Amino acid sequence: MESIRQWAFGICCAAIACGLAQLLMPKSSMQRIFQITTSVFFLSCLLSPIAISLPSLDVIPPEEIMQEIDEKSERLDSIAKEQGHDLATESIRHAAEDTLMDFGIKPNKIYINVHDDGEGGITISECELELDNSYLPQHDEIRAALHKALGVDIRIGYTKGGRT
Repeated sequence: MESIRQWAFGICCAAIACGLAQLLMPKSSMQRIFQITTSVFFLSCLLSPIAISLPSLDVIPPEEIMQEIDEKSERLDSIAKEQGHDLATESIRHAAEDTLMDFGIKPNKIYINVHDDGEGGITISECELELDNSYLPQHDEIRAALHKALGVDIRIGYTKGGRT
């Protein structure tokens, strides 16, 4: 809104300046040229918002455009892979937590090893758990249930008092 006020003020100032200049101009052969000049000046002031806001017409070589597209595509692929890894990791982590909850176990830590398979997919190689050593007698039962639920190799470490 402020820019419209400034533009209108500029138009008023230009009109006053052109009018005063024409009044002060003596009658001569140059009067016609001066009127045309002041008219062009006033018209340019009137149309200045349109002329200023025109976009530049820079021509960008196709090689630069393709390079930019390739860079953005690589970034997008990288982000998609990262999100795929995160989603797979969280999915396996939640499945492991649910399976452990069936045993009444709260895990200390869960590590999921996710790798690229080289063909645009991912491979989950193993799930590592850190449990309290009080669950050591149930080791085989817990490991079998987790392997059945997750379908990956399971490694379980036990800690005593927060240390491995």
